[in-house]
Amino acid sequence: MSIVASRTLPKLRLRNVFLRRTDWTDADLTDADISGTDVSNASFVGADFTRTNLRGTILRGADLSGARNLTLEQLQSAVLDETTTLPDYIDRSKLTLAPAE
Repeated sequence: MSIVASRTLPKLRLRNVFLRRTDWTDADLTDADISGTDVSNASFVGADFTRTNLRGTILRGADLSGARNLTLEQLQSAVLDETTTLPDYIDRSKLTLAPAE
């Protein structure tokens, strides 16, 4: 067993920061807190959103295709628009989208 695997790693906490156009492809965001963060036009393809706090997170134009463990409740607490790409299992009609900027 590796040393890293045998200890508890801190959870990611990036609150109210500006991270537009960043690449989060396949990121493990389990238990992360990215509330209030502006990740407009970022790529979250294949990212794991298990218990991720997205309250107030700006996801305008973000690519969430293939994202895992993302819930309607998480997305309802975030800011999305018509250019946000959602995973196939999310029903866009159940979300309130922000007006275009």
